[in-house]
Amino acid sequence: MKNFAIKTFVSVFGLGHLPYAPGTWGTLGGFLFWQFYLKNVSGPEYLLILVLLTIFGTYLSGLAEGIYKCKDSQHIVIDEFCGYLLSMILVPTGLIWGIAGFILFRLFDIFKPSPIRQLEKLPLGLGVMADDLMAGVYVAVILNVASYFISYLLI
Repeated sequence: MKNFAIKTFVSVFGLGHLPYAPGTWGTLGGFLFWQFYLKNVSGPEYLLILVLLTIFGTYLSGLAEGIYKCKDSQHIVIDEFCGYLLSMILVPTGLIWGIAGFILFRLFDIFKPSPIRQLEKLPLGLGVMADDLMAGVYVAVILNVASYFISYLLI
């Protein structure tokens, strides 16, 4: 039962077990959670949810590696889920911004520019989560800068 609960959480309720590109499914889960819930919460509540998911995700991803007997198993997608949520921090709540965040996050997660790739080497769950969180930081910076300049041009 414990292993089932861990696998359920880290696979974001089974999204990581869907065929073809499980990371994309995990990111889609993050997008839907943001679109239908998180974009409507206050900044402190958003941050609290993100921090808690990240802490649990890091810990449980380390345990899941033992269960799956594989470092950063493709079935672990809580890292993409949290990385996407970090991407959207302080970003305007429109659907276009959510889609832009989705596309940019997937690109950064797939191509892993420096230092993202190096973060995968960290031990246990930290290595699982850190690269996607750094991808989320890159995307959040890009989207927030773009938002600033777009709002500046419209004023």
